[in-house]
Amino acid sequence: MSIRKSAIYLLLVGVLMITFGAGYIAYPLLHGTTLPSSSHFLQNLGGQDMNVYWEAWKLLDRDFYGEKPDSESRMYGAVRGMVESFHDPYTYFVEPEARELERDEMRGSFGGIGAGIEQSDEGYLLRPNPNQPAELAGIQDGDLLLMIGDKEIGADTPLDEVIRLVRGPVGTTVTLLIRRTAEDASSEELTFQVQRAEIETPSVRWRIAESAAPGPSVGYIEHSVFTERSPEEMRRAIEELSEQGADSFVLDMRGNTGGLVSSALAIADMWLDEGVILIEEDADGEEKVFSAEPETLRSDAPLVVLVDGNSASASEIVAGALRDNGRAILVGQKTYGKGSVQLVHELSDESSLHVTNAQWLTPDRVQITGMGLDPDIPVNEGDDSLKVAVAQAQGQALARADTLDSDATNAGAPALQSTPHSE
Repeated sequence: MSIRKSAIYLLLVGVLMITFGAGYIAYPLLHGTTLPSSSHFLQNLGGQDMNVYWEAWKLLDRDFYGEKPDSESRMYGAVRGMVESFHDPYTYFVEPEARELERDEMRGSFGGIGAGIEQSDEGYLLRPNPNQPAELAGIQDGDLLLMIGDKEIGADTPLDEVIRLVRGPVGTTVTLLIRRTAEDASSEELTFQVQRAEIETPSVRWRIAESAAPGPSVGYIEHSVFTERSPEEMRRAIEELSEQGADSFVLDMRGNTGGLVSSALAIADMWLDEGVILIEEDADGEEKVFSAEPETLRSDAPLVVLVDGNSASASEIVAGALRDNGRAILVGQKTYGKGSVQLVHELSDESSLHVTNAQWLTPDRVQITGMGLDPDIPVNEGDDSLKVAVAQAQGQALARADTLDSDATNAGAPALQSTPHSE
């Protein structure tokens, strides 16, 4: 066969194949059917027969009496059920709206109106913060929220939904309808246009602690959650309290349920100039060790860490690292005992899947999960743990000062016998 005839033959074969393929694809579209491969994949997802799932779907569609959930709600319900079958409280699914609030918390800032939202029997009361958008727009403390945009708000509206509707991109405007009740019990409805601003949610607060007895100055640092902003805030707290004359510190992590591990590592490193901070062990027994860098802010100052039964996760990382390295003592109650590591997977619709994939050990290889950390100085619930912690910090500062004075005296005698000189 000549080259010319061969080329024509191949061209005809190609045209026939394209024509056949187009017809194969078009047929199910024109006749309302689906391709077998797609159906086969859905019904045999993960090697399991999915017919039972679709049977249940169709029966619910046919037989359920009442308002039926939409397809998205069913899909999320199916995902939640699958995740719950792993029987791990820290492996969970978060829908898009809740995930956005979770991101805001970890960022430490969000676009909002600068007002607290308090749930009451009547509904949601607004508590505007000083010099924030809500107050500047004219909203007053105790105003009852009736509508956000075109969405009615009542006592049965989920709090997460109220927060989501109030928040939004910085610079955008939200319309709020409120009811204001006067002292004479009369009320009026008012509408406000409030421009959202960047609202910061501090995770660290600090001050010089009050003490029952005179003595060295104690810097008190309250840390509520580990966010992206926490290391910056902690650094500022240590520096400002040092400038104010703090000789020792109390780090209060009572009620701190955790947050970002990266922030926990950074904050532990601020108090340590060497040593292991954390050991991460995966399901295969492989370990990853995180260690402190040489530079530190106040390695010389005594440190007491306050903990309780709600100190968990990242809080336990910091507390365990500081104690095992001999940097701090723990005062309070036994910690929660959450030492597992979660990978956070962002899904295509902005929902997320949190999956446990490892556990943490303290530098001394103490298991946190299910165990918690026992305090060095236990304090009964209801007693004043802060008072005990401040007294401990003062006592350690006094002991350190005595040691430094003694060292200076011993080192000073030979220095007096040397011949003075100038450069």
